[in-house]
Amino acid sequence: MPIVRTPTEYRAALREIEYLWGSEPDTEEGRQLAEYLSAVEQFEQLPNSTSDTQGVA
Repeated sequence: MPIVRTPTEYRAALREIEYLWGSEPDTEEGRQLAEYLSAVEQFEQLPNSTSDTQGVA
C-alpha cells in the first residue's frame, strides 16, 4: 500500500490516481486506485498537510 508523507509524495499519488481513474474495481488497477485514494485521504487528514497541498490538483 502506498504511503504519502510529503507534499512531493502527495503530488505523485495524485498523478497515479489520475492515471488509474476509471479502472474496474475487481482488477489490479482498481485495487491500486483504491489504495492511492486511501493514502491521499489519510495524508489530507494530517495537521498542516492542507497548507502544503492547497492549489495542487
